[in-house]
Amino acid sequence: MKEKILYIVVIIVFIIALVITAIFGLDVDLNYAEGNTITFTVGKSITTEEIKDIAQEVFGKNKVLVQEVELFGDSALIKTREDVTDEKLGLICSKINEKYSVELEIGDFAVDHIPNTKLRNVIEPYIIPIGLSTLLILGFYAIRYKGAKKMFDIIKFLIIAEGLLYSLYAIGRIKVNEITMPIALTVYALVILIYTTICELKNDNIEKKGK
Repeated sequence: MKEKILYIVVIIVFIIALVITAIFGLDVDLNYAEGNTITFTVGKSITTEEIKDIAQEVFGKNKVLVQEVELFGDSALIKTREDVTDEKLGLICSKINEKYSVELEIGDFAVDHIPNTKLRNVIEPYIIPIGLSTLLILGFYAIRYKGAKKMFDIIKFLIIAEGLLYSLYAIGRIKVNEITMPIALTVYALVILIYTTICELKNDNIEKKGK
């Protein structure tokens, strides 16, 4: 009875998470979010921290992402969710000119709109490796434990664990970022490790009783 109640609670949590995702979407980090990018070349050695300080003066703190564009260390990309108006672009230009003693013009800055990264694009590189790993694990379970029950159980626990992790992100409005998939893979590995350990302990006890 308690197990059924637990499953019902889990299903309700999943449904709430799906509804929130359908209405609001997942909260994504700026790296994956829709926004505007400003790409430019200074012609001198720059650092991302210096460019970030300039960008934050214009767009506000925690509202920008800065990346190096080329290996020469003189180009950068600023990403922000804010609108890139001519006024703000002019401020960026003048502050960079002042910082690096150069004479860039607004026309030297390329502004582009970047759409929101879809969740399937984040997951896609992991689908085949995880699929193959799961098939191998299921094959091991079929041989080691001689039956389908343990195979179905491990699939069930993986779905529950990953579903709860997804629900935590959706309901808790935790930002999806570059460490989200490593966390999901860690949960995947832990579920398999813990359940396999439990199964092995049960097997050992059965074998000891049989002797």
